Amino acid sequence: MVIRFNLRLRAVSLFTIGQGVPDVLGADVVFSKKMKITAYVNGEAQTQYVVYVPGSSFKGAWRTATSRIAESYGFESCGEIDPERITRAHRNLGRTCDVCMLFGQPGSPFDASKVWVGDFEPVGETPTDIVVRVSLDDKTQTAREGALYSMEHVLPGAEFLGEVRILDEAKNLLPLLMLGLAELRTGVLGRRSLVDIRLEDNGLLNGLVGSEWLPLLEGLRKWLWEGVVET
Repeated sequence: MVIRFNLRLRAVSLFTIGQGVPDVLGADVVFSKKMKITAYVNGEAQTQYVVYVPGSSFKGAWRTATSRIAESYGFESCGEIDPERITRAHRNLGRTCDVCMLFGQPGSPFDASKVWVGDFEPVGETPTDIVVRVSLDDKTQTAREGALYSMEHVLPGAEFLGEVRILDEAKNLLPLLMLGLAELRTGVLGRRSLVDIRLEDNGLLNGLVGSEWLPLLEGLRKWLWEGVVET
């Protein structure tokens, strides 16, 4: 059995998730884009590049947030990202930690991820804007001389929708996964962007977690930052 549900993302601040690869518009950091077929004319596909949130990028941020919150709620996290250090931590723990049980252990063919995250596609029109920023010196927190750069953003209120699949064997860790979502929407995603997250499961997860976790699910089914941005 595979547990399926959707997540909807909404930009609360200017939102960028991408790489420092300049494009023809002149931005130094561009939002992730992929080609999409928009129509067929005389049998030929008409395409354009559209912004999207890569599932792998969201999953990485989700894992980090889950690891950060796990021990506060009685779950176990090795807190490591290097494969050798993870293996050492698990050896000391006596088993694979809960976070790696969910998201997999890098470098290990035996501890594969139980979580699959698809790409998040834009909902409706998603215009972008280019903003010029100043790079700061990490030590002094002052502007670096001549360190201007431009970044492509989607505007606050932009939404993206994606699918998540969880293997049934990991359903006992669904509360930890939901705690990670709650933590992520109070942190940052991508290029220091604040993004709200809403769970869309039609009540499916209610029957898969204990009653003590139902308030968490209900909270995740509502926007946390409702009213903060105009949509």
